[in-house]
Amino acid sequence: MHYHEYVRFTEMGIFFSFIAFMIKPILSPYIKSLGFDEFQVCLIFSVFTLTIIFLSPIIGKISDNVGRKTMILFGVVMNILAMIFYIIDGSWIFLVAARIFNAIGYITVALIILSKIEDSVDGKTRGKYTGWTLSLENIAKIASPVAGGVLADMFFIRAPFYMSIFLLLIFMGYLIKQKPKRKAKIKRCDFNVIEELKEFLSERKLKSLALLGMTMHASIPAIYLFLPLFIVEKFGLTYTYVGVAYFFFGFFNLFQFYFGEISDKMGRSKMLIFGTSIYGFGLILLSISQSYPMLLLVLILQGLGESMWNISTYCIISEAGEKLKKEAQTLMSYESLARMGAFFSFILSGFVVTIFNIESLFVLDGVLILIISLYTVKYIID
Repeated sequence: MHYHEYVRFTEMGIFFSFIAFMIKPILSPYIKSLGFDEFQVCLIFSVFTLTIIFLSPIIGKISDNVGRKTMILFGVVMNILAMIFYIIDGSWIFLVAARIFNAIGYITVALIILSKIEDSVDGKTRGKYTGWTLSLENIAKIASPVAGGVLADMFFIRAPFYMSIFLLLIFMGYLIKQKPKRKAKIKRCDFNVIEELKEFLSERKLKSLALLGMTMHASIPAIYLFLPLFIVEKFGLTYTYVGVAYFFFGFFNLFQFYFGEISDKMGRSKMLIFGTSIYGFGLILLSISQSYPMLLLVLILQGLGESMWNISTYCIISEAGEKLKKEAQTLMSYESLARMGAFFSFILSGFVVTIFNIESLFVLDGVLILIISLYTVKYIID
């Protein structure tokens, strides 16, 4: 294990996670306040996912060739541009551009840092140390929405965007001082997305994992777009309460080091299926939450399932990528396929909420996750 590299990139992951999640509690209410309805907000949000679908395999392969540090710096610059475009103009053109830059920046920095961390650990303790990294990152992820919500309530709704720009500039300054070990070598074949996805889907277990990942990611609109609207509009609460809700949702992610250690012993596939089942059941319970305290309790349960699924999935994919000697490419290919579920869900979720309500969307997503978990269990569990 390369301890120094592991610690350094874990620290970078924590700092970036805090920055990235600061705008979570205010983003959908902010865009809706600009005059867009629920379906239009869904379309704008879907651009983020569509960008990841097409570009993440390319980013992963380029990263394997040019080096992780160079790509992380590129991702930070993309995030800065995204924050500027969010606040510079309220038209849909600028918002779509912001979502594209945000997607490129987030997926590049977050997953390449994770790939670098996976490079630093060995197979026998992969779950344990990856879990520690994800747990520490999630301390930032659950604290950041609270900070973003408080900033918006204390000052104005765009304050979290300005704070994100400031912190990203600090991060960029740190990265510029780090000299990359290898020069950039980008090849034409790096842009062949279809071949990379075909290679990933040639493994039956990875194919089933991608299907389950699509289903889990299909709940992203419900959690990150409609949950803030649900809290603000149904319960009449402020952005600070939205941030607190995300704190409860991410609570069990603090213990991914523990779940990772268990998965090393009992089997990652079993923990993965158990986690997705809990998560799907939690989504159904969200639909009957009639008070804010009850909603927080359900989010804790749902977060338990998500944390078990999250650590198990990344460990399985990292092992597969290590065997192929294409860790970043394998991880990014999975992310591309999984995000397809989120993209189509953004479109369909807008129709569901417009025709029915947000509660119906929670139930639909939860039932779908339980069905696909049952279907894929025989292919995923060894």
